Amino acid sequence: MNSVNTVQAALFPPIDRIEAFDVLPEQFEKQNIVGFRNADTRARPFKLMRSQIVRQMEEREIKLIGVTSAAPNVGKTFVASNMAAALSRIADFDVYLIDLDLHRPAVAGRFSMETEGWGIHDFLSGEQPDMGQIARRINEERLVVVPGYRRDVATGELLTSAAGTSLFESLRALPKNSVVIADMPPIFADDDAVIIGQHLDGFVLVVEDGKTTRKQVQETIRLLSPTPFIGAVLNRYRSQLFADEYGYGFAYGYGGYY
Repeated sequence: MNSVNTVQAALFPPIDRIEAFDVLPEQFEKQNIVGFRNADTRARPFKLMRSQIVRQMEEREIKLIGVTSAAPNVGKTFVASNMAAALSRIADFDVYLIDLDLHRPAVAGRFSMETEGWGIHDFLSGEQPDMGQIARRINEERLVVVPGYRRDVATGELLTSAAGTSLFESLRALPKNSVVIADMPPIFADDDAVIIGQHLDGFVLVVEDGKTTRKQVQETIRLLSPTPFIGAVLNRYRSQLFADEYGYGFAYGYGGYY
C-alpha cells in the first residue's frame, strides 16, 4: 500500500464503520436541511445542483469541492450542507462534509450535533489524531460529517501543518466513489480560504442577491485561481422573473451569474 493510501486508511475508517449520529426529521426541518428529501419541492435546486456537479465530476474527475462566499452570513453552510445531503442520495456515492471554516464552524449545528466535542481543530492540532472519534455518519445515509467547534487557535498554521497536509492527502485518497464538500471560510475573512483552495479540485461561490457585488465575485475567483470555479449559488433571490420560489438558484460559470 502506498503512503497516501496508508494515511487514508489510518484517518478515515470505512464509512460503514463510522459511528452513526441520529438526527430526527423535525431536527432536519428546524435546521432547513432538505437535501435528503427527494419529494420535497424545496430540495429541487439542490437536486439540480447535484446533477451538474456529478456531471462535472465525471468529466473532470473532481473529488474535493469547496463552498465559500465573499462575506459572512450569506448562507454558505446552508448550501454546503444541503448539497452534501442531496449528493449522498445518489446510489453508491459516499459524501464527506467537512467544516473548514475554523473561525466560525457551523456544520455541527446544521445537523443538530453537540455544541462541544472533538472536532477538526483537534485533529489539526494533534489533540485528537483519531478521525474515527471526530467523524460521524448521519443516520443510515451515505453522508459523513466532520464537525468543527470553536477554538482559540492560529488557523492558518493548523491548515499548513503536517496534520493539515495529512488531512488533505487522506481526503484525496478516499475511494473513487467518494466526494468531499468543504465548508470554507469567507474569502475575505483571512487567508484560510486561499490555503484550502490550493488543495481543491473546484469551488462553488455562494452570493446573496443585493449584497454580493460583481467586484467581490471577480476578486474571489482571482484569489482562488487556479482552482476552477464550478459555479455560483444565488441565495435569497428577490427577482420574480427567474427566482426559485424558495429563494435560491444555481448558475454555472462566471457568465452564468452576471
